[in-house]
Amino acid sequence: MTLTNLLTYCSDLLDDPNNTYFTTTNLTLRLNLALRELQKRLISANEQWYMTCATASMVAGQRNYALPSDFLSLIRLDYITQGSGDTATTQKLFEITPNQVDLITDVSGDPQFYVLQQSSIALYPTPTSVRTLHIYYAYYVADMVNGSDIPDAPAQFHEYIAILAARDCYIKDGRSIQPIEQKLMEYEKLLKELAEEREADGARMITRTNYLDEA
Repeated sequence: MTLTNLLTYCSDLLDDPNNTYFTTTNLTLRLNLALRELQKRLISANEQWYMTCATASMVAGQRNYALPSDFLSLIRLDYITQGSGDTATTQKLFEITPNQVDLITDVSGDPQFYVLQQSSIALYPTPTSVRTLHIYYAYYVADMVNGSDIPDAPAQFHEYIAILAARDCYIKDGRSIQPIEQKLMEYEKLLKELAEEREADGARMITRTNYLDEA
């Protein structure tokens, strides 16, 4: 669906085809908010639709590296230790808290950990060599502005965006959401199934917690 399609469908759900009460400007805002809500739910369901990768060159003696401007949440952080391309050997970094930094004995060397800050990542120990850093992250979706814009979401959930927006309008208007409740429940069930399928996709893993003891 395009933004125009979503506006038409949302207006129909609200029985306001001429947008006499909820204007197209207001509905566009609510549709974009619904898109962001869908994004959060898909990420919570472990869907990697929004994953992308940015690279940065580690600099000897530099601890902090800027996050991408559209950064939403971090998925994985690693750097190349040998080779290049698909055959490169990489080292994964593990997140620690600012308080755990005191447990790291090596001031500089090959990084093993990171601290996620507001707009940057701090590496520990501080790098001593130039390496390529990979930042795998979920990005903020772009707002739909033009009528031909398509929401950045799986096509199967485009209708859900309009339904979420309509629900907020129903609530604002003090109306019962019963007319769209069944559709909401169907999509909530689908999102739950997606999360369960992801969890059952592989064997259970053991989370290792003693890396800092070895630092």
